[in-house]
Amino acid sequence: MGYCVSSNTMTELNKEQEQFQTHEPCLVKVQLFEGPLDLLLHLIKKNDLDIYDIPIAKITEQYIEYLEFMKVLNLQFAGEYLVIAAELSLIKSKMLLPKPVIEEEEEDPRAELVRRLIEYQVYKDAATDLVGRDVLGRDVFKREYIDNSFEQEEEVELIPVDLWSLIEAFRDFYQRRSYLWAEEISYEAESMSIDDKIEQVMARLQTQPQIKFEELFDDCSSKFDLVITFLALLELARTENVDVVQDSPESAILITYSGEVESGSF
Repeated sequence: MGYCVSSNTMTELNKEQEQFQTHEPCLVKVQLFEGPLDLLLHLIKKNDLDIYDIPIAKITEQYIEYLEFMKVLNLQFAGEYLVIAAELSLIKSKMLLPKPVIEEEEEDPRAELVRRLIEYQVYKDAATDLVGRDVLGRDVFKREYIDNSFEQEEEVELIPVDLWSLIEAFRDFYQRRSYLWAEEISYEAESMSIDDKIEQVMARLQTQPQIKFEELFDDCSSKFDLVITFLALLELARTENVDVVQDSPESAILITYSGEVESGSF
């Protein structure tokens, strides 16, 4: 789904690139997980907003906060994240302009973005539906057999936690805990790699197959340790070595060892 980028947007984009530029070595590329439209849809859902009447100032502020925290995590995000940031800033500025005395019928500055979000959501829902079906279900129709000879105890269905909700949970946790250490993070000065931390997390989960999200950071002794542990979790979730789930949107996040090594769900 391509779209044109205006000169005004490019000017804003250059400003955003300068703002989020980092010279630290990249540990994880966020484009391996989700895209900027996913983040916008997450914010709309989180704030229970009408997609046709998005409060641009509020969403822009929250979107930039996410990018700022991704910079703290040293996550390298694709240029399209900055394009969307520039577009949001441009839409915000247009909506702040005084309306002409003689009102002319003008398109809402948000209309194009809303159209892309709805289109993206449709494609995403369709893709999720296809992935959710098994091969037999896609190729043939079958009559399902229901055995009523005995009643089974109803199991609680666990909800997968998406990337943005996980980043948000860690951001809240990081803000509560990072004050314990005054030093700033310097990735180049640290000796532990993300692969080392992944091995540590895996070793723990093999002996304790399910732990609460916050328990994963019990042994962390610095801001860097918090961040690299979280990045290790992202990579393990991406490669499906762990499942990140919860009973309900308000319940504790659980990390469950799965032992899979295929491409992940983020």
